[in-house]
Amino acid sequence: MTVITAIKAISFIIFIISCITVYHNTNSYEPKNRIIYIVIGTLAIYFLTSIICNIKAKGIVVQNEQAINDVISVIKAIFTPINSIIILSTLGNVFGKVKDGVISTDKAGKRIMIILVIFLLVLIFEANYIGDFIQILLG
Repeated sequence: MTVITAIKAISFIIFIISCITVYHNTNSYEPKNRIIYIVIGTLAIYFLTSIICNIKAKGIVVQNEQAINDVISVIKAIFTPINSIIILSTLGNVFGKVKDGVISTDKAGKRIMIILVIFLLVLIFEANYIGDFIQILLG
């Protein structure tokens, strides 16, 4: 088993944990809506992670183009479920509280803004980390 295969296996386990966590935090909704939320949310997170990876990989000179593609796919496989746990679980919890009438929409709006600002900071930190991670894996 190669290192990349092992990392992908671990990332699959993280993805399963992510789905379970998000599903649990959206318990105010019907199962169908929870699954739709997980799928659409995960695709959006994957898209953001892909953008960060492509920006950070641009300009890196490698002898084997397949190596950088493998590294980027591993990074996407790791960071997409981690980011999903961070953002989708938290947002799902807030949306559920609004639906159940536990918090007002004004309070929820403030919480969502705070969550998005924190997520933006996490993405900035990740962007720096991903650049270093690419160098380490290719080095």
